[in-house]
Amino acid sequence: MRPRRSATRDDGIRGVPQGAVRPVGHRHRAYRHVAGGIRAAVSRGAVGPPGDPLAVPALERFPPSARRVLVTGASGFVGANLCRWLLRDGHSVHAVVRPGTDTWRIEEIRGDITLHRLELRDAEAVRTTIGAVRADWLFHLAAHGAYSRQTDTAAIFATNTDATAGLVDLAGAGAFEAFVQAGSTAEYGFKDHPARESEPVAPLGSYAISKAAATRYARTVSMERGAHIVTLRLSTAYGPWEDPYRLMPALAMFGLRRRLPPLTDPKTVRDFVFVDDVCEAFVRAARATHLKHGSIFNIGSGTPTSLAELVDLARGELAIDEQPRWSTMAPRTWDTMLCVADCARSRRRLGWRPSRGLAEGFRALVDWLERNSRARARYARSMGIPLG
Repeated sequence: MRPRRSATRDDGIRGVPQGAVRPVGHRHRAYRHVAGGIRAAVSRGAVGPPGDPLAVPALERFPPSARRVLVTGASGFVGANLCRWLLRDGHSVHAVVRPGTDTWRIEEIRGDITLHRLELRDAEAVRTTIGAVRADWLFHLAAHGAYSRQTDTAAIFATNTDATAGLVDLAGAGAFEAFVQAGSTAEYGFKDHPARESEPVAPLGSYAISKAAATRYARTVSMERGAHIVTLRLSTAYGPWEDPYRLMPALAMFGLRRRLPPLTDPKTVRDFVFVDDVCEAFVRAARATHLKHGSIFNIGSGTPTSLAELVDLARGELAIDEQPRWSTMAPRTWDTMLCVADCARSRRRLGWRPSRGLAEGFRALVDWLERNSRARARYARSMGIPLG
């Protein structure tokens, strides 16, 4: 049952008392002031159905209905795809992007969404926007440091940890029916086996550490306040609108010209998951109010794929005769790690599993590039590939 909307205070957020939101930098304490109406709203989430509700697929138990949804990081790869997914489902989409951000991924849907240019580190601006939107669900995908060019440590922690903590605090106070954030399998660190959610994390590097801290804080607030807060630790997502400098778009774009891009170590292993499957996981997590508070789920294929295997697949799909030139691209610090997720919990408790295998997903990416001339031209310019 959806919680009844409480009256909106002068500060604009339903059920959140004036002054309850502390500055986002003070992330090490849980909320101290929660309105009585919020206590009632969150307490209803602690009561599950009889039997074993955690094993029941969320989308089967809760039929779709329209929601007002706020998506942070909406101009990013996963965020732009999620906005489209939500629109197709009939939801009202409010997209948050950082001021000055290039919104090329969402230009074609600008007329279908409400765009908010918002700095998430500005606590007052965040509070005002959330109060005005009155979203049912918040999908938090804004992040910094996932790309090798994003090296500013202060910006990484300010965005991934501090700004996230501010949003989690609002979720803990009952501002949303559901708060689902994007974590990362990088939080696990180096593993010699598929990582499970129950394992201790050992993040390496600023990005992974900042994401692990955000996950820990979200879990703590959810358990203390009874709020529906879920973290999805994403494996290597790929598909339409991915960053032009990433491996999959490079393989597809070069492959369309029967060539191969520069490559790193062929033994590098990844767990690839198609972006549409990631979007489905977010929606399932939002609807799955039967989950334990502070739930964490791995979202991936669960299948290790080496770079050598991926290149073989691309050569076969696109009839590429050129031989791979290994180690012609400098390795990143994480390129030697086995990065595979154990997704049994997601199957069992969310009823989620990827619908596309790697070959089908790669073909879908190629087909999208062939249909989308503007995106193809942008990718070609970024990669230095002639358009002829």
